Amino acid sequence: MAKMDEDTLLSLLQTQEEDSSAFVHGVLGEAREQALRAYHRMPYGNEEEGWSSIVTSEVQDTVEWILPALLEMFTSTDQAVSFDPETAKDVAGAEQATSTCNHVFYKQNNGFLVLYTAIKDALTVKNCALMWRKETKRVKNVTPVKGASPEMLAMILQDAGEDAEIESATPSKPQPMMGPDGQPMLDMMGQPMMGEPTFDARVKSYSDKTSIKVEAFPPDELLIRRDWTSPLLDDCPYVARLMRVTLSDLHEMGYTDVTAEDLSGSAESINSADATFRATSVGDSLARVDQSDDESLTEGLLRIEFVLVDFDGDGIAERRCVYRLKDKILKNEEHDGVPIATASPIINPHRWDGMSLADSVMDLQELGSELTRQMFNSAYLANNPRTEVLTDANWSPLANIDDLLDSRPGGIIRKRQADALSQNITPFVGGQMFPLLEHVQRMGERRTGVSPLNQADPNSIKADKTAKEVQVTANALAARVKLTARIIAEVLLKPTFKGILKLLTSGEMEKVAFRLRDQFVEYDPNEWRDGYDMTVNVGLGTGDKEVQSSMLQAVFNNQMGLAQSPFGPMLITPKAIYNTQAKLVELSGHKNVADFFKDPGDAPMPQPNPPPPDPAIQVKQMELQADAQRFQADVQREQQIEQLKAQAKLQEVQANLELQASNDARDGERETMKAIHARELGALQLELDRYKTDRDNETRIQVALINQQGKLQGQAMANESADKHAVFGAEQAAQQAAQESQEPQE
Repeated sequence: MAKMDEDTLLSLLQTQEEDSSAFVHGVLGEAREQALRAYHRMPYGNEEEGWSSIVTSEVQDTVEWILPALLEMFTSTDQAVSFDPETAKDVAGAEQATSTCNHVFYKQNNGFLVLYTAIKDALTVKNCALMWRKETKRVKNVTPVKGASPEMLAMILQDAGEDAEIESATPSKPQPMMGPDGQPMLDMMGQPMMGEPTFDARVKSYSDKTSIKVEAFPPDELLIRRDWTSPLLDDCPYVARLMRVTLSDLHEMGYTDVTAEDLSGSAESINSADATFRATSVGDSLARVDQSDDESLTEGLLRIEFVLVDFDGDGIAERRCVYRLKDKILKNEEHDGVPIATASPIINPHRWDGMSLADSVMDLQELGSELTRQMFNSAYLANNPRTEVLTDANWSPLANIDDLLDSRPGGIIRKRQADALSQNITPFVGGQMFPLLEHVQRMGERRTGVSPLNQADPNSIKADKTAKEVQVTANALAARVKLTARIIAEVLLKPTFKGILKLLTSGEMEKVAFRLRDQFVEYDPNEWRDGYDMTVNVGLGTGDKEVQSSMLQAVFNNQMGLAQSPFGPMLITPKAIYNTQAKLVELSGHKNVADFFKDPGDAPMPQPNPPPPDPAIQVKQMELQADAQRFQADVQREQQIEQLKAQAKLQEVQANLELQASNDARDGERETMKAIHARELGALQLELDRYKTDRDNETRIQVALINQQGKLQGQAMANESADKHAVFGAEQAAQQAAQESQEPQE
């Protein structure tokens, strides 16, 4: 196949634009205009002078009541979308990509305002439009310098770049030159020597800064092929944005060959009813060409088109990004994906254009307006009834017409006869209208999920409703809101964050530095993968904040219980407990979790501490311990008694043994004394026998002497008597000694 030239491409793009704009600016434009008129409570055109022309606000109330709930879901956390790693080595990159993409969306691009605009468009005019792109701007940098010499200024200018220049310079007062001793140096005249003049200057330089811009633009500026069947636009054959730019904007983008005539020729008005209404409602005009002398302010339409076309002739259609004025192509290059997302709160299957909440209640607003008007008209007639005036044959009134037209309270009406006037009383029908209005309101609640029950209305809980009924009804209605949030997250926010990640990892971005959880971090997007699995953290349908907090608190209690069990190290980690507490902090309205808890990272689970004892168990243990102590005391007392008895028995035995030993010793001593006495007695007996022998011998001698000496006879008799007395004394002593030996010893 032949390669396509730019003329053929231009013709194809113009055809695609006309076909898409016929649907977007025609069919959708009229429906969006009706929704905008209903939102702004514009008259329907059937009002009559003198009657009520009130327009009720069902569309505006529905949009404004549901908008805060949706925004809170997306902005209450700093990670509405997170990236999940596919392998172990992707963990750090996925975490850095999550933090950086959320920072780019919410901080660098004011994500709250972007989401507010996009969600409000989706709720009001069927769908919204969001675009992300790189934007390179020439940034002016100013560096203040104080006390710099001319040489220093020259060096600063050289380091700042070729286009650097001195914006302003003020000479400062010369200072005296100081010597080595710290004293001012003097010239030959004795005057202080002054140093070189210095300057306080401001050096300006310019640099190109590339950033990622995310913006919500009007949906009437989004062109999508009419027969596309999905709100996801990655594979759509033709998607375009009609961007209003000035000649200065184009020159800043680098298209310096564009002239004011080229740009003004592409500034035809967008034939869209909703765009016309939006512009005229603020006194603006869609087609504006500044005819002043400053051509840089000339405005026009830049078509940023993403088309599937076989431009290189290889037989396979590739995605191309084309920057085009009406008849002039400025850029044509191959592109990866479509950096535009659109979403609707109610998706029509197999259609890219969905329904808005305004579509659900516009007919109810018209019906409610009509019923309300009739109720007020009935009140007007009831308070100011029509008056019947009697006339003559010539239709001349018999009462004063000026008095009748003057409806002052207590006013006087002049008449010619008694029955000339009568009133046509109109009964008030407001009592019958209120049930109808309540019925219309309930129809809106069923269609949109917006009800007084979830609108912080103090009268929503009535006496005939229990708290359970109110809670069930509120949960059922809130489910519609959560479904809308989930659709917006999946269809709008998820593609946006994927696109931001692709732009960051395209290889042209510098390192991103920002503050994260009270720490300054610097990440290099070139180190990440260009795609991760994604998880949307909003619209999960888990209940309101109070319910989610209660559920997370229950999860935390379970974690704490498991942490104290033997299964704790297997099931619970410090990171899991930190995640639970971090989510509780986010639900409480605080975004910076680091103010309350420190991220433990991959730290292991500490050893579980023993659980605190149960007081009842403690009392039982104390009772058992007291019983054990009493039992031990009884045992010890019995043991002591037994020991005392044993000691007493032992002492008794010892005493008996000692007594026996004493008796044995006494008996031994007695036997010994007997032997001693026996020996002594024997000795005495021997002595006695010897004495007797000696006395016998002496006696014999004496007898012999007596016989021989007769004259000594008297003397011999006296001696004999004395000897007998001595013998008798010795015998008594021997008997007494024998008697003493027989007595027991003490």
